[in-house]
Amino acid sequence: MKNIKNSCNAIYCGTFDNSIKESNGITNYIRNYFDQFVCLRPVKLLPGVESPLANKTHNDINFVVIRENSEDFYVGAFGRAKNGKNKHQIGISKNTFKAKFALNVETKGSEIAYQIGVLSRKGCERIVKYAFEYAKSKNKKSIAAVDKANLIDAYSLWRESFNKVAKEYAGIAHEFSLIDTAVMNFIRQPEKYEIVVAPNVFGDILSDLGTVIQGGLAFAAQGNINPDDISMFEPIHGSAAKLKGQGIVNPIATIWAASLMLDSVGQHKSSDLILKSIESVLKDGRTRTQDLDGQNSTSEMGGAIVDKFIELHD
Repeated sequence: MKNIKNSCNAIYCGTFDNSIKESNGITNYIRNYFDQFVCLRPVKLLPGVESPLANKTHNDINFVVIRENSEDFYVGAFGRAKNGKNKHQIGISKNTFKAKFALNVETKGSEIAYQIGVLSRKGCERIVKYAFEYAKSKNKKSIAAVDKANLIDAYSLWRESFNKVAKEYAGIAHEFSLIDTAVMNFIRQPEKYEIVVAPNVFGDILSDLGTVIQGGLAFAAQGNINPDDISMFEPIHGSAAKLKGQGIVNPIATIWAASLMLDSVGQHKSSDLILKSIESVLKDGRTRTQDLDGQNSTSEMGGAIVDKFIELHD
């Protein structure tokens, strides 16, 4: 990791063999090592791709989910307590905070399981600030902040932090949305969103829902970002081990991840050209992989996008 830190501007990560138990741990280790606290997921229905949402086109689905990537109920604070008295010690060490929980749990009647979610003010403020800065850089006019503050009191800190940061960005409209409402709106009116920012768990849910409405895993790319350090970019689908060597999978998510990476390191023109090349090939419709009801191979789809990139670049 030190060699990467000293010699690289970003990490471009492909897929791992799903049968390798440690594969998930590799990307988690990278995220934690570089404190990649932003998960950036574009949700965009590309031309020529069908969404499962009736009567929605590429003009209706085009927003970004910005997920806090390090806190909330994924901090690893969990356990089980059997009948009787139990003493548990839980330690959490993050870049934003360190905490220790000493729990005296006495339970009667049944074994229980618990999960502790933790938000820090620093963690909330930095992801919200990233969302507003991203909106500013992309000329976006609105941000929706998602939570469940009506039932989970911890999210009151999320709202306080959001309101504090929002005061610095008077030109960008913002609103709070409960996770229930956000899920419904993703389905019935996705066009209302430009940027959605959410704590870790709800951001995870909304990102996966976004993947479905934009046409599936073949189009899902993400950035794991630390704006002050090294970021990592990847397609979110697995390696599809059963299809290995057949040359039939759609490479668009992998190529789109490269576009996100170039945008992050300041190569905005090249980033835009990659995405425009993908859109142009799909709109043209002559090159389509099996998931798009076509017969073209992985390399043929990739080659078509490369050819279009060269054409547009010239």
